[in-house]
Amino acid sequence: MLSCKNILILLCIATPLIAEDIKVYQYSGVKVKHEGKSITLEREISSKCLNVAITSDMIWEGIYANEDIPGECKATVVTIVGQIKPMSLHPKVETYGEMEVMRFSKHMQKDDSMMLVDARIEGWFDYRTIPGAINIPYIYISKTKSFQEEFKNSLKALGVNKSNGVYDFSKVKTIALFGNGAWCSQSPRMIKHLLALGYPAEKIKWYRGGMHDWLTMSMTSTNRMER
Repeated sequence: MLSCKNILILLCIATPLIAEDIKVYQYSGVKVKHEGKSITLEREISSKCLNVAITSDMIWEGIYANEDIPGECKATVVTIVGQIKPMSLHPKVETYGEMEVMRFSKHMQKDDSMMLVDARIEGWFDYRTIPGAINIPYIYISKTKSFQEEFKNSLKALGVNKSNGVYDFSKVKTIALFGNGAWCSQSPRMIKHLLALGYPAEKIKWYRGGMHDWLTMSMTSTNRMER
């Protein structure tokens, strides 16, 4: 008969084997709802790109040096904006990558206590965002005097209640926030102010790469031409 100690050892060994493999989501896709529409989050790679040679000059210089690379296989981004943020904003705020965002989005479809939040101001959100995200501009949380009504509505959307002048965070949503990228201050500023209010750090996730990394990985996004 196995002892309790041996059972615990077996469980520790087995756990990684049965853990969710989030890498598969880029291939299987994750269906989400966005503004009443069903959209599948996935890595959108054109068939024209499958046979493009992977070389150092193709990856890093291909946009400029190789005219044979199909337009669908490359993108141009501005690289000199903002201030690069550290990997961790707070010891209890988990930093996400693309596959963690997809996993979060998947479980969010059946769990009302989860919310993907685009913390950028409205113009950025309208231009392009991650399907399934709702827009709560960081200024609604960081500039409360200028946006008093929006501040109240935002806290309500996040599940924050207020009684006798005291905020109640016992029923807040688990939120995953993002901005334009690791160089963008919008989501970090929102997280900073939420923490200052008393929002539980363990209920906050941060997608550091934001739209910058999301788009460079060819992940599904909304498009202003489709809105």
